[in-house]
Amino acid sequence: MHHHAATGTLASKARRRPIGGMGIVGRATGLLLVSIFLSFSTVGLAAADDTATLAFLRFGQSSSFALTDRAVLDMLEAYGYINAEERATLDAGNDLRGENINVLYRDAGFDFPTANLMVEDALDEGVDIILTVSTQVGMIALGAMSDMEDPPALVFAIVSDVNATGLAAATCLKPPNVTGTLMHFDYGEYARIAHLQDPKFALAGVLASADDPATPIHVESIRRLGDRLGFAVEVETVVTAADYALGADALVDKDVDLIVLPPRTGSSGGIASIVDAAYGAPVFSLLVSDVIHGATIAAGFEGWYREGVQAARMVIAYLEGNLDIATTAIASTPSFATAVNLDSADAQGVVITDALLAEADYIVQAGAGEGGAIEIPGEIGLREMTLEERRAEDAAFLENLRCRPDMIAEQLSAQTSARG
Repeated sequence: MHHHAATGTLASKARRRPIGGMGIVGRATGLLLVSIFLSFSTVGLAAADDTATLAFLRFGQSSSFALTDRAVLDMLEAYGYINAEERATLDAGNDLRGENINVLYRDAGFDFPTANLMVEDALDEGVDIILTVSTQVGMIALGAMSDMEDPPALVFAIVSDVNATGLAAATCLKPPNVTGTLMHFDYGEYARIAHLQDPKFALAGVLASADDPATPIHVESIRRLGDRLGFAVEVETVVTAADYALGADALVDKDVDLIVLPPRTGSSGGIASIVDAAYGAPVFSLLVSDVIHGATIAAGFEGWYREGVQAARMVIAYLEGNLDIATTAIASTPSFATAVNLDSADAQGVVITDALLAEADYIVQAGAGEGGAIEIPGEIGLREMTLEERRAEDAAFLENLRCRPDMIAEQLSAQTSARG
């Protein structure tokens, strides 16, 4: 089976020409409306002898990020874009010049200069589509192509906030060559879980990661929640994993009742050192997978593999000429899970309440985990189905993302109201 790259304005393999600069955020709404009213489309079929090139660009690796990577490769293999031998090439961390697809498979090792270089390299190669994993690489890619006359399609995954980072103004108000998946967070639910552990907590300490561009908006959300529910917030900003213990120690000195780790799309390293430093104050992460890395309580986002599947659906549909990126909304899948690490609680001298234990979907004890509603490396994978069944399921998912005129009008109205 041979697959063909989508074309439209993106067919050229030649290096694309820059045009005069305009801000990314300022251009997003205007570009979308132009694309709709002029019937701009990014779909089509390339010449029969042209093999599509995908740039699969990741900020760094952890067990959580590996789930997203695996999901994308699982989908490419399920659709016949790569075979088992080609999959092994990618699993080894190498680029692929394949029979049905070429893949620039790059990892920045959580290093910003390297991330910039790998994005520049992908654009120099004239790739058909870029798939980024993490807020950081998505922002770098969009910034690098903001002045290009004929940019490639961009699909982003594992992004914690699109508005604050400039990737989009809203799910349907975005540059016409951009879509992706957005991690879903519910701060009201976080507060409910925290109160199950300590109904009277009055001071929350926040360890804010300086290297995640979405951190300020998450910190502000926690502050607003505190104002509404009657708890105060202390913030310590950390730059590297080595800073985590110092930050946690500083918060403990301020007598915080718990330490909150906001959503981040960087390394999960340093959590164990936070737990070691935070005696008496449970470490509460808003990423459920952090319970495996030592967080005392974790509640919220748990879909690393799911997000990879959804991003891959977009990439594959685009490559097959079945997706108009311009009118495909950014996907955000509501979901919520709660997990508890009793080993960490014991080490901290923290007693987990019966009310929280009753709520927990997943519990770590004596080094082992039990329960559902959490994606476990080595256990999660695609559901068994025929390719025809998979195509039907994926097409239905994407159809639900179509930006209808009423959705666009509603989002434009909300933007206008927000600007006052």
